[in-house]
Order: sequence, then structure tokens, then C-alpha cells
Amino acid sequence: MTRSNMHITFSNGKSIICVLDSSSAPEQGYIVEDILLPLLALNDADQELSLIKKHCTMDERRCNACYRYYVNLMTKEVTLFEENYSFRADRFRKGKDITQRYTNYVETLNNGKDEKGK
Repeated sequence: MTRSNMHITFSNGKSIICVLDSSSAPEQGYIVEDILLPLLALNDADQELSLIKKHCTMDERRCNACYRYYVNLMTKEVTLFEENYSFRADRFRKGKDITQRYTNYVETLNNGKDEKGK
């Protein structure tokens, strides 16, 4: 199981931090296909929050998270980083930018749809 700390800015400009506790590596598909793509398709902050609440633990971060997602629903941008936590300093630190893993998976999905004629 992979966890992610998610920093989300809704389409109305409000921001939250939450935790996705399962299958959050982009290549596993779940986070991209069931959360991020549907979230990016919405343009209503109430619907966006409702979707997030179904999948995430609100107002928390986990020290054992592997990833940190930044999702900006105003600009429709997703960035992905490694998540690092220092037990000594009791601080979260954004690690290496690995957004390419997310974009590669989305491209694979889009190519699959193109091949199927959808």
C-alpha cells in the first residue's frame, strides 16, 4: 500500500491537505483513474470536496506517505513529488519532482483510448 499527502486547491480557491491511504502510485491506476481525472473534470468546489471526502482522510498528513501530490483545480495542474519526513525535526519536506510518472500514466491512458477509437 502506498500513501500520499495531497495538497488540493479547489476551483473556488480554497485549499486543503488530506491523505490518500491506498494505491496512490500513479502506475497503480487508482489515484489517476478514480480520483484525479474525475476531479479535474469537475468545475464545482462542492462536488470536488465531495469526491475527495470519499477517498481521503481530511486535514491530516502521514509521516509514512511515499508521495506528495499538488492538485490545483483552478489551473487543472497536477504535480507529484516524493514525500520525506524528518522524525528528528518533526517536519515534512517535499522531495524529488516525479511528476513525469503521473504524466506518463495519463499519456498511456490517452493512447489506449485513441487505439480503441474512443
